[in-house]
Amino acid sequence: MLKIRIIIGLISLFLLIVIFEAIRRRKFMEKYALLWISAGLVIFILSLFPHILFKLSEILGLYYLTTLLLICFIFLLLILLYLSISISSLAEKNKELAQWVGILKEELDRFKKQFKDEKDKTD
Repeated sequence: MLKIRIIIGLISLFLLIVIFEAIRRRKFMEKYALLWISAGLVIFILSLFPHILFKLSEILGLYYLTTLLLICFIFLLLILLYLSISISSLAEKNKELAQWVGILKEELDRFKKQFKDEKDKTD
């Protein structure tokens, strides 16, 4: 049981390191990071103090599957982390594209006006 707790604790620390590194590299938006940091801390605390998890499993009636449930939960968290990083990256690219469209539209309007003014002068 101690070996599993150590493994789960290390995985949760790895999760927290990945989250902070993604934030530092601007690949992860801060508004999503709070949820992930909270989840990583909860997993880490539960690995340090498993009696909390046992009490919770007793309350929920999960006596034999708690370890498997926790491992599956961590796996799903890693998948969701990957997807959240992807969404954050796409949202940033979307913002940049919208800004470029605004700039190009402004330039197009300016050229249309300039062309119309030159056409009016020649007529």
